[in-house]
Amino acid sequence: MLSGSPPAPKTQAVFKQKPRHIRGDEMIANALLFTIVILLAYGFWLLDQLKFMARYKAALFHAYGDTIVIFVAVLSINRFGLTLALGRRFFLKNTGRKLSHLDRQFNVGQMDMPLPANEEEGK
Repeated sequence: MLSGSPPAPKTQAVFKQKPRHIRGDEMIANALLFTIVILLAYGFWLLDQLKFMARYKAALFHAYGDTIVIFVAVLSINRFGLTLALGRRFFLKNTGRKLSHLDRQFNVGQMDMPLPANEEEGK
């Protein structure tokens, strides 16, 4: 046995799944991060394409600032919804079917994992 490593657990508590809300929170966080990346890339592309309007930015923001903010808010909500839907569709595809055999094995057999033999005990 390696020094400093804890012994293997004797129960099947290791095989318990995470609560469902934690997995959902992780998927929302991933979708939010991906949405931010998409919007930043789109923003930098727009900055490059609209260089000629830089002189008029104060006038444009004064006249159309509210419209621009509403457009960006609606765009970000739509992008977030799209990335969340695509993530759920493709990354959680057939998860229950793929993992059902593991669930049956853990619930039906109820067999404990054998503990590794400690080499130091025999000496």
